[in-house]
Amino acid sequence: MRFPDQLTVVASDRRTGAPVANVALLLRLFAARKNDYGVGPLISDEKGEAVFARVECEFAIRRSKEMFLMDYHDNLEDCRPFIEINLHPAELVERMIQQYRDAPTFWGPGFRDPERLFAALQGVKNVEYESASIKLSEEQVLSNPRIELLLTKVHEAPGS
Repeated sequence: MRFPDQLTVVASDRRTGAPVANVALLLRLFAARKNDYGVGPLISDEKGEAVFARVECEFAIRRSKEMFLMDYHDNLEDCRPFIEINLHPAELVERMIQQYRDAPTFWGPGFRDPERLFAALQGVKNVEYESASIKLSEEQVLSNPRIELLLTKVHEAPGS
């Protein structure tokens, strides 16, 4: 997988087009062998933006391989030529927070600043939005490293 130096994901409200701040987004890299990689979650800023840097993808892959020796094999270049961006499901955010609370010395090293990340994850608004994801080819990502992920509020009637 050829990955840009940075991939900016903009979370936007599907109905209004307004940026959605404070939601956790996850980038999925598809391994050619063994298990896929999750990068993040990253939390969108006031402009709805979360920036996935190539160096962070490489860090996440390296840490996954170190933490779970038998489960991961590929490097970024070995991954299949497409990615997926997801609104991280609220229940998985909660599970991550609980795992970190239960075993911070195990789960913490998977992130550059785990204390800050897990404190911020406690306030994300993912529960307010329906599941959302977008799958993109390597060519799409390289030609436009700024991607919009449209989010729909839970219980919002279509066309309202």
